[in-house]
Amino acid sequence: MTMPALRSSLLAAAMIACTLPASANDKPFRIGVIDDMSGTFSDNGGPGTALSVRMAVEDFGGSVLGRPIEVVVADHQSKPDIGSAQARQFIDERGVSVILPGGSSSVGLAVQAVARERQITTLVSGGYAPNFTGNQCSPYGTQWAPSTAELANAVAKGVVDEGGNKWFFLTADYVFGHNLAADAGKAVKAAGGQVVGEARHPLGTADLSSPLLTAQSSGANVVGLANAGPDLVNSLKQMREFGVKAKPATMLVYENNVVALGLPAAQGLKLSAPFYWDINEATRAWAKRYMARFDNKVPTMGHALAYIATTHYLKAVKALGSDDAKGIARKMRELPITGDMIQKARIQDNGRVVMDMHLFEVKSPAESKSPADLYKVLATLPSEGLFTPAEQSGCQHLHKP
Repeated sequence: MTMPALRSSLLAAAMIACTLPASANDKPFRIGVIDDMSGTFSDNGGPGTALSVRMAVEDFGGSVLGRPIEVVVADHQSKPDIGSAQARQFIDERGVSVILPGGSSSVGLAVQAVARERQITTLVSGGYAPNFTGNQCSPYGTQWAPSTAELANAVAKGVVDEGGNKWFFLTADYVFGHNLAADAGKAVKAAGGQVVGEARHPLGTADLSSPLLTAQSSGANVVGLANAGPDLVNSLKQMREFGVKAKPATMLVYENNVVALGLPAAQGLKLSAPFYWDINEATRAWAKRYMARFDNKVPTMGHALAYIATTHYLKAVKALGSDDAKGIARKMRELPITGDMIQKARIQDNGRVVMDMHLFEVKSPAESKSPADLYKVLATLPSEGLFTPAEQSGCQHLHKP
């Protein structure tokens, strides 16, 4: 073959190659994170959740099914319509295999609804409404975050037993707050207490004077704070400012909330969670790596659960040899959840991940040995009897072995 002919042949081959689709192995295996990256709940999950997912990918080896793993992130701005649109874009245009929705539960439920319709796996590590594995469950979803029922049950009984038997609820006016107040109210009544009133406030409100003054005049000796994030911090600060004598009861507290309040103000608060960074060697080792990469910020349970959920999902993909959501749901239930960052964890037929919970109390400044030394463990609460059984959850998509 002459040199001009050879050049023509090579050029033609190159042009053909450029028009061929990339092989499946060249396409990244994409994990989507749709969370509040800059607003009310961004410190609870947000950038920390994205980092946790990336750490899980790195620890897994960076690839699965012969494809490099890529983490794509979107900020839903706590708006369900934006979250839904981002989920569709991730699925239809980015080809994600799994989505981790976080932040506001109303947004997370909207994202899970889109994923359910498109038969895409969801891992809920930062959504606490029971609906994720209840009446709005997905056959392709798992909920790793404890729901409002577990959070309320773990704290309310102890408060009532200590004499806090008249409760007034200060409730964030969206699905998470409604569920938390309802579940805590049931727990209070079951323990022998009573609910004397409730006031709801908009998400992200700065002025809580009116509902707090209503609480103060209600005769309650406990103000149950059915809110989270900055709303929780503002509630506690303004309770002090207005001289509310009733004791605050907090059911969802994050480490960043305690840091924002400061130990002098937060000391003595009780809370429940399945994870705290200083429980054992496994939690300490992971948290130290996380804090080294994120300005020494203490990880929340949402961050740790995102890491654990992503790791377990990738193990299921590798074992199944596919990202088929139906097969993954089955395989995730078959495989044991390994490691000691959470204890005695398993996945129920409705996708609810049950695990032991811990009851904590915020340390006093004198007890704390470092800026990250925030909690002491009061008790470990076994999952049995604490989590709602799958058959009683209202989920219509139960996986039977």
